[in-house]
Amino acid sequence: MDLSEVPAGARVYIDANIFIAHFAAASEDCSAFLGRVEQGDLLGYIGQVGLLEVSHRLMMLEAVERGLAVRPNPAARLARQPDLVRTLSKYYFSALSIARMRVEVLPLPEGFLTASQEFRQAHGLLVNDSLVPMHMRDAGLSILASADQAFDRVPGIRRFGPSDV
Repeated sequence: MDLSEVPAGARVYIDANIFIAHFAAASEDCSAFLGRVEQGDLLGYIGQVGLLEVSHRLMMLEAVERGLAVRPNPAARLARQPDLVRTLSKYYFSALSIARMRVEVLPLPEGFLTASQEFRQAHGLLVNDSLVPMHMRDAGLSILASADQAFDRVPGIRRFGPSDV
C-alpha cells in the first residue's frame, strides 16, 4: 500500500529509510508523509537504534555529497580521517529535526537482544530490522511506513511504502 493511503489519525512506526529518503530529497512521497506526521494527522514513532541509523546514513550521504568520501564504503575512509568527520554537521541537524516532526523515539527495552531474536529467526530479518517489529509489538502498533519489503513477511504488520523509491 502507498504511504498516502495511511488513514488519518493512525499510529505509525516509521522506518529509517523513510527519513533518509526525505532528508536526501529522494522521495516526495516520504516528505509528504512526514509532513502529515508533523501536522499531527498521524502519530509517528521510531526506535533509538533507528534514529542512530538515520544519523549514520545521513552522515555518509553528507560526506559523499561533499566529496570527502567515496562509495561503496565511505565509512571506511571517514573512520581513518577523524578530521573529515569533524567537518560534518548537516546530518546532525537533520536528525535533530525528527523530534520537531512530532515523532516519538521509543527506548530499547530490557532484554531487546533476546526479544528481537524471535523476529530474526522466524522471518529472516537482519539485526536492526528485527528491532522494528519488536518495538511495534511492544508499543501496540500494526502500521509501518517503510520501503523495505522484508517486513511484508511479518504477520500483523501492515506496511505502507513510498511509490517513488
